[in-house]
Amino acid sequence: MSDSPELSLQQAVFAHLQQDTNVQNLLGQPVRLYDDPPPSPEFPFVSFGRHQSRELDGDVSPLIEHTFSLHVWSRYGGKAEGFRVLEALKASIGTVPQISNGHLIIGVRPIFSDVLRARDGRVFQVILRLRALSQSTL
Repeated sequence: MSDSPELSLQQAVFAHLQQDTNVQNLLGQPVRLYDDPPPSPEFPFVSFGRHQSRELDGDVSPLIEHTFSLHVWSRYGGKAEGFRVLEALKASIGTVPQISNGHLIIGVRPIFSDVLRARDGRVFQVILRLRALSQSTL
């Protein structure tokens, strides 16, 4: 039995970003990318955010359209560190492997990004919203 399309996509993104040397240079090795960040994480780090999915008609089996977010968290004095991480993520994300846990992943691409100061006034949050399609290979 394969994982859900949503989990398969998240696992593929996680594994891919762990291997990207440009991402490693900014977020350490192993890359500080979390589904559920620890209570006191080292900055900068990235966390998975909202993930929406919906079924579309497909030729053989249904396509799943995913819209999901990666959140960059930075305490650097200003937005520069967040922007550098954002650019590394955007450069890497288009080359996520096409097969993951019984699902074909089609075209992960950025939709938009947003940068804002968190409520505490010390942390900057960069939100990268992404879109992908997936289809079961089983």
